[in-house]
Amino acid sequence: MNTAKFPYVPLISMSFAAFVYVTFEMFAVGLITPMAQDLGVTEGQIGLLMTVYAGIVAVVTIPLMFYTRRFNRKPLFMVTLGFLLVGIVLQATASNYAMLVIARVVAALTHGLFWSVVNPMAARLAPFGSAGKAIGVVSMGSTMALVVGSPLATFVGGHLGWRQATWLLGALVIVAFVSLLFSLPTMPAVESGAHQMGSAKRSALPSLVIYLTLIVTAAFAAYTYLGLIVEVTSGPELVAIGLAAFGGFGVIGVLLAARLVDQRMLRLNAFVAVMLVLASILGVLAFGADMPVSVALIFLMIAVFGTGYGALPTVATTIFLHAGRSNQDRASSIYVVTYQVGIASGSALGSVVVDSGYVYGTLVLMGVLAAIAGATLALWSRPLLR
Repeated sequence: MNTAKFPYVPLISMSFAAFVYVTFEMFAVGLITPMAQDLGVTEGQIGLLMTVYAGIVAVVTIPLMFYTRRFNRKPLFMVTLGFLLVGIVLQATASNYAMLVIARVVAALTHGLFWSVVNPMAARLAPFGSAGKAIGVVSMGSTMALVVGSPLATFVGGHLGWRQATWLLGALVIVAFVSLLFSLPTMPAVESGAHQMGSAKRSALPSLVIYLTLIVTAAFAAYTYLGLIVEVTSGPELVAIGLAAFGGFGVIGVLLAARLVDQRMLRLNAFVAVMLVLASILGVLAFGADMPVSVALIFLMIAVFGTGYGALPTVATTIFLHAGRSNQDRASSIYVVTYQVGIASGSALGSVVVDSGYVYGTLVLMGVLAAIAGATLALWSRPLLR
């Protein structure tokens, strides 16, 4: 499947599909208040939709990967978009909170399968030595969901309603499906080696699972409520701008990661942890400052946070595939489940402090957990990967 020419067209199509899926996953981030008001629930309950979504992904992904391990990857990949479309239709027509939860569950059923196959597929499409670059192209889609998708959903939802914003996502799913139909080559499943991931004693994967759980929990304890953080510190009129800025700096992070990750995967993962700790300090300082200092500090926090988080999917995926290179599909599914456990844990922890009236507590959680994640990477993972 590898060729000398870098396969930009299918990778960009896969990246666009990732853009749509992540935009839906993060849909509520900028629309917590209007969705809560419309459905008569608390903002914390809307935030918990992230936990429900991620929890479903964590439970079903590895069994689905096992069941579909011999399926051709192209049709399997496209089926995941069908589930996403059904979830979007159900969300757009939800008349109560329970129906909204069902909509999220339907889309979540294949979200983990989507991410479990997309990165190994990207690596297979790439020329030798360019797997990290190919994963970076796909990761750009999830980053652009933060740059364009989430702010656009917030803008459309704020002016036309969150249901209309959901229908717009449905149209984009159809565009992604057609693009993949014509650009993505057939890709039969690859049987794994007999030894699969090697000796559990020597494998770095257990340490990486702990690292990734901590770093993603840290990020989503704050990111799930980023719109609320901006609203409290800077005013509601700056929420969409703040989310767009976060995504914009995320582009810088993913470009940096795609360029360097094939040679510096360990250092770049440590870089993410450092950036999240620094962002948490800046954010907490913003809560204690008066305007306009608080606005300046919160946007500096967004710049640091966005850059660090933007790099995370590319660098973490690459290090997982490297550590589990004898069975990359399995390593990828472990990565996806771990990531979703982190999202669920982060949004749930954030919900507790937000509903207790301590919005700044989301940033404290991020800093503490990111520091522990960095220590795990340095003291446990690093000796096994060198």
